[in-house]
Amino acid sequence: MESDVMDFIKQFREEMRNTYATKVELLAFREDVAVQFGKVHVEIASTHTLIAKLEAKMAEAEARIIKWFVATAIAITGVVFAMARYLP
Repeated sequence: MESDVMDFIKQFREEMRNTYATKVELLAFREDVAVQFGKVHVEIASTHTLIAKLEAKMAEAEARIIKWFVATAIAITGVVFAMARYLP
C-alpha cells in the first residue's frame, strides 16, 4: 500500500514537471505578452495620429469647398443682376 502511494506521488510529480510551467517560463511568457501589448499600443497610437492627420485634411478640403460654393454663388448672382440690368 505504501509503495502504491509512493508510485502515485512519483507519477504525480512527473506529470507536474511535464504539464505545468515553471516560474521562469511564466515570467518569460509574461514578458512576451507585455512586448506584444506594447507593439499593439504603438500601432494604436500611430493609427490615431494618422486619423488626426486625415481629419485635418478633410477639414481643410471642406473649407475650400465652402469657399468655392460661396464664390460661385456670388459670381452667379452678379451675372444674373448684370443680365437683368441690360434686358428690357
